[in-house]
Amino acid sequence: MTKEQFRERLAQGKMILDGATGSNLQERGLPAGVCPEEWILENPDVLKELQIEYYAAGSDAVYAPTFSGNRIKLEEYGLQDNLVEMNHGLVAISKQAVAEVKERGLVDADKPLYVCGDLTMTGKQVQPMGPLSFEELVDIYKEQTEALVDAGVDFLAVETMMSLQECRAAVIAAKECCDLPIMVTLTFAEDGRTLFGTDPETAALVLTTLGVDALGVNCSTGPDKMCDVVRKMRAYADIPLVAKPNAGLPQLVDGKTVYEMEAPEFAEEMMALIDAGADILGGCCGTTPEHIRLLTQKIQQSGRMDEVSHLSRQGKVIRRALSNERVTRPIDLDGPFMVIGERINPTGKKALQEQLRAGQLDLVTEMAEAQEEDGAAILDVNMGMNGIDEKEMMLKAVNELTMVSNLPLSIDSSYVDVVEAALRIYPGRALINSISLEPEKFEKLIPIAKKYGAMFILLPLSEKGLPENLDEKKEIIHTIYEEAKRHGLCGEDIVVDGLVATIGANRNAAIETLETIRYCKHELGLATACGLSNISFGLPERLFVNSSFMALAIGQGLTMAIANPSQDLLMHAVFAADLLMNKPDADLRYINRVSEHKISVVSGEVDSVQTTTKKSGSGSKDLIPPEHEGDKIFEAVVKGRKNKIETLVQDALQGGIDAQKVIDESLIPAINHVGVLFDKQIYFLPQLISSAETMETGIGVVEPILAANRSSEPLGTIVIATVEHDIHDIGKNLVALMLRNYGYRVVDLGKDVPAEDIIQAAIREKADIIGLSALMTTTMMEMKKVVNMVREQNLPVKVMIGGAVITRSFADEIGAEGYSKDAQEAVVEVARLLGR
Repeated sequence: MTKEQFRERLAQGKMILDGATGSNLQERGLPAGVCPEEWILENPDVLKELQIEYYAAGSDAVYAPTFSGNRIKLEEYGLQDNLVEMNHGLVAISKQAVAEVKERGLVDADKPLYVCGDLTMTGKQVQPMGPLSFEELVDIYKEQTEALVDAGVDFLAVETMMSLQECRAAVIAAKECCDLPIMVTLTFAEDGRTLFGTDPETAALVLTTLGVDALGVNCSTGPDKMCDVVRKMRAYADIPLVAKPNAGLPQLVDGKTVYEMEAPEFAEEMMALIDAGADILGGCCGTTPEHIRLLTQKIQQSGRMDEVSHLSRQGKVIRRALSNERVTRPIDLDGPFMVIGERINPTGKKALQEQLRAGQLDLVTEMAEAQEEDGAAILDVNMGMNGIDEKEMMLKAVNELTMVSNLPLSIDSSYVDVVEAALRIYPGRALINSISLEPEKFEKLIPIAKKYGAMFILLPLSEKGLPENLDEKKEIIHTIYEEAKRHGLCGEDIVVDGLVATIGANRNAAIETLETIRYCKHELGLATACGLSNISFGLPERLFVNSSFMALAIGQGLTMAIANPSQDLLMHAVFAADLLMNKPDADLRYINRVSEHKISVVSGEVDSVQTTTKKSGSGSKDLIPPEHEGDKIFEAVVKGRKNKIETLVQDALQGGIDAQKVIDESLIPAINHVGVLFDKQIYFLPQLISSAETMETGIGVVEPILAANRSSEPLGTIVIATVEHDIHDIGKNLVALMLRNYGYRVVDLGKDVPAEDIIQAAIREKADIIGLSALMTTTMMEMKKVVNMVREQNLPVKVMIGGAVITRSFADEIGAEGYSKDAQEAVVEVARLLGR
């Protein structure tokens, strides 16, 4: 199936997918603890009959049972060397189902039926949060994708994804080894974000511009609670949206995990997802062929099978936007003015140059935080200097900034390979700074922008240099714009640089740039940007010239500027210009800005101290509370400064501060504050992990001292494990890390641990608490087994459970004393259980 055929099929009406596979196979004999893919190959008729039932019920496409068919997943069972053979065999079973359902006359002989190659997360985290490099992850997905393509699947489905970066790796892998349509669905928690903090808008923006053919959501919830996610995606996606919800929430009935929503209710509630904009519909956990049959019937009876939602969104969705992995920043031509922070650039900065030569990024992160606090909307990142490997340092900077800042990045380099390397690993939608008519950039960077879904700054220069006049400048703009459209980009992907010349050398420099800005916005409908430093070069009191020019440019429609947001006079002029232009909420924004950044002008020189500033508040997003201002250890933990914490703690100890005081007054309060930021969704999983690892490093410095002096009993012992038959441990590992950081003794038994081994470890280690994790509904009941064994043996230990599918009501049902939804809550729950 080609991409064009996929588009044509979806232009004809709804596509119906299958429902759950795993839970239905369990009802038909799949035992717990085995490799599902291997069992299916040993019992092919069971899977084949299930898929025949789905096709007969109305499914247009079924997922080949290759969900865990990647190398890392198969390694859990020692089957990684059979990857190609297994994926081929699994797809063959689904293709047999297609043939037999038609042979039996259960569907019309001329009805197209499709087999979709199924891929999912590997279970290992990718850098900078984990050990796996991005290229290793791409190669893992390529290996499975190539096997699926060879086996003859019609299109690819990347599903149940919690990490946007893993989605990107799978999509890039697929694009580099085949031309099949690609469908991606993510899983969102109750707070509307993935485990890694991505919201639906960001997922839709990044994946749509990356070139997927359909996207959406699966698993997560029942149909009713999925509607909001689909609606949010709809605003950013003009491609078909997918909705594959569970049959409600799991419940424990007679010792078995069941889903509450019967097929008639499921079919009825799925109509709201069609209203929300879904064109591809199916079911996930707990759904059966009967759910799909009644869903198909309901859509047909309502006369909505031929409705096509995505075609009505063509040209109407938000595309002019940038993002990191978690947050999207729309760029509105008539909205608030935006500043691209220019400071992360070693040119003329000796201290930054020295750090980069030493491979350090402390100043880079400090500059990022300062610029975000001062009002930057985008961070420009330039690593161009002698004496370093620019590409290597750019990649390090991108990874670091991904963890510490919520601002999208502008990738700034003179070298094409550096730009591409950065775009490849960046887990959001970046801005390229810049593409000119110089052959090297013009010919290579436009296809790269298209491949990775980036926006770019159009710089109206040619190989001859600066344009001689305004007409030549416009000609260059049109040439680059037309080439971008030829590669599938559009005007919303472009920001035109006004190309500011020096007023001292050309008295018409400002006038010509203002006309360029006016022309691009009002006649071409393009966003515009400019750098400010050139306009005032060689003049005294440059800041006044820059600020005045900025205000004039905003009046002509300038969208953004590359500037230093710490220059308060300049930033005040920006907010004042927005106010005078009557932009949305500009009055409140201006008042808040000048109230928080009170200045008195000393000098207008750009390179001298321009202002004295009084800023209210305690920093960007109030990261450091007033009572801990000046506590460098506290700040290092909150900001995830792993490379600083060891030195800071050692300095504190050498300065006579008691080791226990370091823990009680700096480390523990810091990680508690991180938990508050996490609960408020100011911080997300990457920052939480970074702070936890920083604290762990700090604890490692003081622990030997405390151990030598310790006479009291440990704070408490927790035995923690992922239950038997469950091979997922990301959440469990984070809980173990957090508990250790709080001073608990944690005995981590790993994953897929039998109940008997957990009980024996609890007895041996004299545990106060047993912590159990499960990600799959099929393994939830292993928790009850452990709870029962604790009761039967009358052990003086409490049981706390958690995991993606676990709820507090389930904990109550099985008799577990504790429940936590995430690592931070686990710390609070353990303290409660121990009466602390």
